Amino acid sequence: MKKIYCLTTFLLLPYIFLNAQTTEEEYLYVTYGYKEQLLKGLDDKKGYHWEPITDYKFTDEGGGLPFIGGGKDKMPGKFEFEGLFRAGDKAPCAIVAIYKEQENMEKRDGLFIPIPHPDSGQDVLNRAKEYFTKDVKFKPEIRTHYILALQKLSMHLAAKAAGP
Repeated sequence: MKKIYCLTTFLLLPYIFLNAQTTEEEYLYVTYGYKEQLLKGLDDKKGYHWEPITDYKFTDEGGGLPFIGGGKDKMPGKFEFEGLFRAGDKAPCAIVAIYKEQENMEKRDGLFIPIPHPDSGQDVLNRAKEYFTKDVKFKPEIRTHYILALQKLSMHLAAKAAGP
């Protein structure tokens, strides 16, 4: 059930606000190039820019529900969501979820998880699904936090789409 929910959220959540398909080149940039750019201190890819969307900080308190918010000493993990924007576009063509095992980790040291547009070509969607199912090795409790982070992202984007 959790896998189905996670996969459904993963594939459908960007649909509410994205208006441009993710190309193969953009997928590779989101998945690998952005991290390389940060490691080397390079500028954004020509014709693109990144914008933060939202983040999700978490810890487990006694194995129960996650504790959201609070002091820095209680935050072992964080998901940051950033949008990749084409020059002149108002909506991102893709999103990256950056998982940081510790909140104070450098962004470049995190795990980069691509979230392509759901109307992208089947090759891009299949690559994203394969990356998530084979390369992302979350423990069950971190996978649960990822689902909760995607829920927060969904609500953030829905509120933004609804306007003031």
